[in-house]
Amino acid sequence: MRASSAYSLFDTESVWAILMRIAPPVMLAQLIQAMYNIVDSYFVGQFSSDGLTALSIVYPVQLIVTAIAVGTGVGVNTLMSRYDGQGNHHLADRTAGTGTVLALISWLIFAVLSGLLMRPFAAVSTESSSVADLAVTYGTIVCVGSPGVFLESTWSKVHQARGNMRLPMLAQIAGAAANIVLDPILIFGLGPAPALGVAGAAYATVAGQVLAALIVASGFRKPPPIRVFRSYAAKIYRLGFPSIFMQLLFTVYIMALNMILAGFSDDAVTVLGLYYKVQSFFFIPLSGLQTCIVPLLSYTYAKGAYGRCRRVVKDSVLLAMSFMLVGIACFELIPEQLLRIFTAEPAVLEIGVHAFHIIGTSFLPAVLSLILPVFFQAIGAALPSVLLSLTRQIFCLIPVFWLFSRIDLAYTWLAFPIAEVVTGTLGLCFYLHRIHIWDRYKGAALNPERKGATAMKLITAIVNRRDTSEVCAALTDAGFYFTRMASTGGFLTGGNSTLLIGTEEDRVPQAIAIIRQNCSRRTEKISSNVQLATPSAAYPTEVTIGGATLFVSDVTQFEKI
Repeated sequence: MRASSAYSLFDTESVWAILMRIAPPVMLAQLIQAMYNIVDSYFVGQFSSDGLTALSIVYPVQLIVTAIAVGTGVGVNTLMSRYDGQGNHHLADRTAGTGTVLALISWLIFAVLSGLLMRPFAAVSTESSSVADLAVTYGTIVCVGSPGVFLESTWSKVHQARGNMRLPMLAQIAGAAANIVLDPILIFGLGPAPALGVAGAAYATVAGQVLAALIVASGFRKPPPIRVFRSYAAKIYRLGFPSIFMQLLFTVYIMALNMILAGFSDDAVTVLGLYYKVQSFFFIPLSGLQTCIVPLLSYTYAKGAYGRCRRVVKDSVLLAMSFMLVGIACFELIPEQLLRIFTAEPAVLEIGVHAFHIIGTSFLPAVLSLILPVFFQAIGAALPSVLLSLTRQIFCLIPVFWLFSRIDLAYTWLAFPIAEVVTGTLGLCFYLHRIHIWDRYKGAALNPERKGATAMKLITAIVNRRDTSEVCAALTDAGFYFTRMASTGGFLTGGNSTLLIGTEEDRVPQAIAIIRQNCSRRTEKISSNVQLATPSAAYPTEVTIGGATLFVSDVTQFEKI
């Protein structure tokens, strides 16, 4: 899809129409990926039980690779959508070019680290030398051969930022299909292909990733000049960090829950693993919506259409909840049938049926606890996004799970609905606060036309570098337009930003109030540069910094030509 088509889609279509157009391809691709994960493990398990254990050992490493790759792609996606919403399409293309370079750098780092650390990592993960050897073989191949996953993640997000969801979907489907087809051929040796065992599974994975990357290779853009590359890279990682962090948290809390459940029995650990396999199918619609609303929200937010941002969140939540009702029905009505797809062990079924009944109640509140962090990520508010993710997976789930485990295994599963309710409530509070800010400045953002001459003012604000981001974000939320310039000066010749804000005379008090609210004077200890009579170590001196200096000038309004 061409860029202009994406802009027209995001601007003119209803939110429901956009979601129903761009979400199904993403959901289908994720469904294929979920099926691939099960089929891949099935073939390796048929070849060797040690091989299946080796894949389990390497799985956290693959999660880290995926987290970095997808998180970088999300940062590229979000920043491109923001620039496109502002009409800066050449900056969006530069962002895409930066993403390609970051993908290659990330791949090189993981390739080197895998050669150095894979053997020690496998050695501490198992006492079996044969399993360790298989883990090193598989892990080294998939890490050294990972440029495909890094490039595909970035280039797919480039296409998605411009509203093209179909090509990334086709790439993921083709990559997964190639992996599934090549697995039995390379593992067991069919036709002229020799039997490579676990190494064959790794080569099949790499081949699928490379194929997917080639399909979306049209997302490549020329990288920006080196002098501005760091600036783009910093913005990409600032926006993509919440996604990277969320992906990494998954690894941390799965390991923690497994350790707690291992104190009861291996069957309890098995139930948790089966839950995540089954859950992945029911969470696909929610995951697909998370992916799709990021570019839509970023684009809409950049244009200042805050009411439309609210509709995106509302419609996404309603749509996700309708899908999750299906998951609740299955977990409450047919949990045993779901478990029997994978096992017939009586102990697993007994624990699992009880667990599924309880965990199923968490599906509806999970919509809020998963959609709202994506909302904050899309508008560039990384702190609430990260805090919500930490609350859901670390601050709440693990401690509550551990506390209930002190009572009995049957109570541990209550941690899932409790964590979702707590996180969803906190996210709703953050969201309502953001809506309050938008409503507060709604009249200012409309910028209505006025008859006759308008008295204009130019506000020159010199702001400390530590306060600049907050001030700029608040001014943008209020609908002010400004030019930001880097400057230095003051007692410490420290870094400042000079903001040139052109606005109507009656809005000057509002702009000053915003700057005052987001700038603070503070004391800081520094090493003194004063030369003393006798040489000595530098001693700390306390100085006052921060705040802002404002100048308000009369200007003449000219028509734009």
